[in-house]
Amino acid sequence: MMEQAYKVLAVDDEEMNLRLLSRLMSNERYLFFTAQNGRECLHRVEEISPDLILLDLMMPEMDGVEACRILKSDERTRHIPLVILTAYGDRGVKLKCLQAGANDFLEKPIDRAELQLRMHNLLEFKRHEDTRRESELLQRGKAALEEKNRELEAALSEVEKAHAQILQQEKMASIGQLAAGVAHEINNPVGYVMSNLVSLGKYCDRLASFIDWQSDMITDQGVRDQILQERRAKKLDFILEDSRNLIGESIEGTERIRKIVHDLKGFVRSSGEEVRLADINQGIQSALNVLWNELKYKVTVARELAELPSTRCNIGQLNQVFLNIIMNAAQAIEEQGLISIRTSLEQEEIRVQISDTGCGIAKEHIGRIFEPFFTTKAVGVGTGLGLSISYQIVKKHGGEIAIESEPGKGTTFTITIPVVE
Repeated sequence: MMEQAYKVLAVDDEEMNLRLLSRLMSNERYLFFTAQNGRECLHRVEEISPDLILLDLMMPEMDGVEACRILKSDERTRHIPLVILTAYGDRGVKLKCLQAGANDFLEKPIDRAELQLRMHNLLEFKRHEDTRRESELLQRGKAALEEKNRELEAALSEVEKAHAQILQQEKMASIGQLAAGVAHEINNPVGYVMSNLVSLGKYCDRLASFIDWQSDMITDQGVRDQILQERRAKKLDFILEDSRNLIGESIEGTERIRKIVHDLKGFVRSSGEEVRLADINQGIQSALNVLWNELKYKVTVARELAELPSTRCNIGQLNQVFLNIIMNAAQAIEEQGLISIRTSLEQEEIRVQISDTGCGIAKEHIGRIFEPFFTTKAVGVGTGLGLSISYQIVKKHGGEIAIESEPGKGTTFTITIPVVE
């Protein structure tokens, strides 16, 4: 018996895009319907009750975000999976779409395989949800229903984990593009500046040497006194000395730019499954370098880093863990506070403790702190993915991550990782 076809509503103000989507979904599994803006989409949803909606972001009369917000706030339509299509793939647009209630988003141009795979996952998830709702209404209280619900909850958990991993991959891809652009756009001109500063320092030394030699060559005492008086009036000695200091500080600043770019690129390498011997202390320092602009105005960082053996790990992924926890610690401090970072080696295990003097976490939230999408931050500030991903990374390395917190006093994260030769 042939499965019932899914009804898919595509909303786009450009007819060519609708034809393209129609070709991408040329499959007996789908019935294809169209609308050309957000208002028409709302009417079409009432008419056909689609199983899935593909919604363009930028449209006249009503854009995709507003239409998504209306559909997700209506009890009759909030269960319909909704994918927003956009040519604007920056982080702000993605967060805006997720905040409006979108289940997923795709960047244009659309890849056929990715579109069909994501549609399949969302429709399967919807099918599970529809089955669960019908079972609760028709067979509430029966033992078979309880077992089915447990299966559905497990499936839901797997979908959420998969969704979190997709978002993390897209996040890392965005960081990768940023780092590549930074390396290309900053490293080369920084190299020019560094080379020019070194040359300028040598020129200043030669000028100073020539001025001294010229003064020594003048034998007429009256002329020498006059030159010395003018040299003091123009503050020439101060200018030469200060020029050396300015050049030195500028060279130090360009070296810091190079270091920040190098550390930022280190976070991108985690997108590949690169396992190698690495220094955990260096990973912590890289995270601090990347976050320093967020920390320097309100946080004092105390480091007590023990001598640690190198261990085989994906250092890029562990850098993400340190980055997430240190960022959370900084955000928990409202005005001025302390972040303490301590490493130690205990029975062939590396232990990293990151403590803060921030606002702390309520007891009722401690048990959920590593759940995907759970966050105590304001809407738009956090996605609830950072600590969940950190937990998965530490577990993947055979380690443990624990948390202790007291409201009003602060929080301590303890990460334990086995040493792998």
